[in-house]
Amino acid sequence: MLSSFCLKREKVEQLLLEPTINHAIVCDDLKKFYPGRDGNPGKFAVKELFLAVPRGECFGMLGPNGAGKTSFISMMIGLTKPTSGAAYVQGLDIRSHMDAIYTSMGVCPQHDLLWESLTGREHLLFYGRLKNLKGSALTQAVEESLKNLNLFHGGVADKKAGKYSGGMKRRLSVAISLIGDPKVVYMDEPSTGLDPASRKCLWNVIRLAKRDRAIILT
Repeated sequence: MLSSFCLKREKVEQLLLEPTINHAIVCDDLKKFYPGRDGNPGKFAVKELFLAVPRGECFGMLGPNGAGKTSFISMMIGLTKPTSGAAYVQGLDIRSHMDAIYTSMGVCPQHDLLWESLTGREHLLFYGRLKNLKGSALTQAVEESLKNLNLFHGGVADKKAGKYSGGMKRRLSVAISLIGDPKVVYMDEPSTGLDPASRKCLWNVIRLAKRDRAIILT
């Protein structure tokens, strides 16, 4: 169960009243409860979570499997609804404004969600267009993403994702999460399957990316 008092209730409520958005992510007593099934008792996956992540910060969420990290991210990206409590992204309530939140959000899921018949470049072009990138801005953003994650040279960018190794797929998922300059990014175990050199490259990319956005990673 993910339970945290990163900030006291009074501090979180004070942040919510501020007229300017200094914190990209604010959680106020967020809870997620899964009812019992087949005679098994119900369980809190996330309980009493108070959290505030400012812009320019990379927040690492640690815990064993089943601790509630993925449940937390699922709520923040709109896959599931909180049982109670509230959370805000760029000042917008996840319970009522997810459509607006999607435009400024990037996600690297725990398991790669890629089309095997599309190339790495085609994936980034697709997601870049979803973030309203067009023309030369789209082309430049795609090439920078491919280069930053070592997916540009040697024809890798134009190879179908189905031919990628596990580490290459993971790097492509990270690139997708950062395309379009999202202000909030969630990365669920982004370094899974990466060799030491690729892992070092990934951390350098994240370190640079956090300068003007908030990143939560597990």
